[in-house]
Amino acid sequence: MKKLILLLSLIVIGITFNSCGTLGGVIYNSSKWNEYPIPPSKIVKNGDVFFSGKLLDNKTFTVFYDEAINADQYFYYNTMMQDFGWYSDGDKWKSSSEFYRRTKLGYLYINPNKRVAIYMYPKNTFGAFKVSIVDKFGVEVPVKDYSIVKDNPNPLQGF
Repeated sequence: MKKLILLLSLIVIGITFNSCGTLGGVIYNSSKWNEYPIPPSKIVKNGDVFFSGKLLDNKTFTVFYDEAINADQYFYYNTMMQDFGWYSDGDKWKSSSEFYRRTKLGYLYINPNKRVAIYMYPKNTFGAFKVSIVDKFGVEVPVKDYSIVKDNPNPLQGF
């Protein structure tokens, strides 16, 4: 009986700790926000790629400055905070639980599905950047998140 209780306890603990990872890796259409530590000196706003990496499905992502994304930076920041479980009361972000994910200063948060990245500067400000994803042949992967397609406000029309 003691062995059974111990086994069940270990299973519950294992499942709990297994689901706590933040960098578990994602694929190109994942809506997760991956975080990467980057010093602010690496961030450039001239359109050059300043960060890149591989996704689990062997697609490559790059991060760079884009005027249109920068113009919508508050929208994307608010989206990220809401995805983390926070809500705004007008002046501050609040959560209903102390266990909701918090942002870390000096980290880049990338959402492959939205094709956007948010960098949290060490002085508690932020910037939004564009994410491009290409397959192993260098062909850009099409966007799967229709909420960011500006040319067609109703992308499901006609289906």
